[in-house]
Amino acid sequence: MKFHIKCEKFRVIEMMKIEIKEVPLSGIKSVEQLAAFVLSSLGLSNLKDTSDVKLLLSFVRRREGLKVDELKKIAGLGRTATYSRIKKFLNAGIIYKTKGSLYRLRERSLKDTLDFRVRRDIQRVFDSIIEVSEELESKLK
Repeated sequence: MKFHIKCEKFRVIEMMKIEIKEVPLSGIKSVEQLAAFVLSSLGLSNLKDTSDVKLLLSFVRRREGLKVDELKKIAGLGRTATYSRIKKFLNAGIIYKTKGSLYRLRERSLKDTLDFRVRRDIQRVFDSIIEVSEELESKLK
């Protein structure tokens, strides 16, 4: 399933992209494997991409936020590749940019971010789809 979510915020329309996938959980034990599972389930990375995993783990560990240069070192990527990854996490609604150019999780924990923010965003879009579907069917009658 792919969700493209539009929300108005300060006159800027943001697109959030999430693709929900069912990923096998067998054999996953390490912290890195668990992070890869979450990213893969959200369609944000494949199970072999260590850079995305390192970034996700850094956001979970450093709740006060991280600057781009710190994220660049953590992921072992260049500036452009780091910004590309940051944009992917921003578009998925997992992180946000704070004052002082810090990037951090949208909530206190990854669980809360996914449960309270991302799930709510997905539900809002799905509710809208259902509403439009009902209107479509009523116009066809």
